[in-house]
Amino acid sequence: MFQEEFGIVDTELAPEIPTDADNTNGISDTTAKGGALEDVVLVASAEPLPEISVEQALEDTSLWLFGSTLQTFVDSVAAAEPDVKQIGRSVKEIVDMFAQSEASISAIARVLASIFSDLLDMEDVETNAELAMAGESDSGLEHDLLHYILTAAAEYAHKTDMTNSTRRVLQLLVQLTEAKVDVGFRWLLHSVVNAGKPVQYARYVDQYAEGTLQAALVRDLGVLQEQFPGLFYIVLPQIYAAFPDAFPGCRGIVKSVVALIDQPQVYRLGALIARGQLQLFGHRQAAITAIIGMTLESDAFEQVCFWQLLNAEVSGDEMRVAGIAHCLLLEKELDPASNSEAATGLLTLLKASSPTPSLLKSLFKYVAATENSDVGVDFSGNVLTAWLRTSKAALLNSLSE
Repeated sequence: MFQEEFGIVDTELAPEIPTDADNTNGISDTTAKGGALEDVVLVASAEPLPEISVEQALEDTSLWLFGSTLQTFVDSVAAAEPDVKQIGRSVKEIVDMFAQSEASISAIARVLASIFSDLLDMEDVETNAELAMAGESDSGLEHDLLHYILTAAAEYAHKTDMTNSTRRVLQLLVQLTEAKVDVGFRWLLHSVVNAGKPVQYARYVDQYAEGTLQAALVRDLGVLQEQFPGLFYIVLPQIYAAFPDAFPGCRGIVKSVVALIDQPQVYRLGALIARGQLQLFGHRQAAITAIIGMTLESDAFEQVCFWQLLNAEVSGDEMRVAGIAHCLLLEKELDPASNSEAATGLLTLLKASSPTPSLLKSLFKYVAATENSDVGVDFSGNVLTAWLRTSKAALLNSLSE
């Protein structure tokens, strides 16, 4: 499912995520060989939970230790005018009891998931996040039930030692995800943006049987971008700062970044890239080539924005520019008529670069590959003319080599 939706490929799994004691932010250096992490499939640890009623879930014998607490909680949620703050306090009590017991994780997850699907709406995450970042008091924000579950879970997830209680609470979040409650992107926001504790999100991801941090970020950033695009672009630099090894060269993340982007956001992200506060493409040529190939069939405006971001990151890097030119001109035999956005983006990148023997070789081979047609001659001539104006000495030196 994730392959089809995000263009993810199978590769090796990421190493185990350490605790806070291992480094400053609790995130391991999970950089794969040669650069960025590869995209992988995130596989849940169990089969999706079957849909059953709250009443059926409450019949699980492992829940006897809660006494009437769970039933009282369910009744309070079903009230005509539920008091969400009071319900939130009940949630904390339930999570605390659950964490320190042997109660069935799936049974509690079914109870909570049934309530989510039938009784309560989700909060306005974007508005609340913006108010929180502006320094508004938490008491002035309107939250939903999931917020209180995440807040209660965070008290266990941030602890240095990975205790049994911490593991149980994180597995509860995973079970809620499997029960189609959108925990992932909310937990990402709660951990990184609200609490400033990336290790909480990393430990949640680590509860899956297979997969990597990068695959989870692809999924959850994709959901965040689709549901709250404005908030997505605001928090993207914070999430990158928390997980810098997961971003470069990841097609799924780049896909989310360029989808529905507008020019003010391109300008802002370009400035962040120039300052080294965001990196999307990395230095692995195979990854950059795959990303470029993915975008060739994208919407025209998205391609324009993509090339502006790519230029912001790779401009001035001789090796990466040469690799991109070789990819588009020789491997993909760029046709400016059908891929005008890519052709224009590459022209802009090459004109801003200094001429090198490698670039000249690609341009001349492109002319030959197009059988000296106007396509190859016009493109290469355009670049060479620009270099004659701006870098004549370097051009002549490159021609003589």
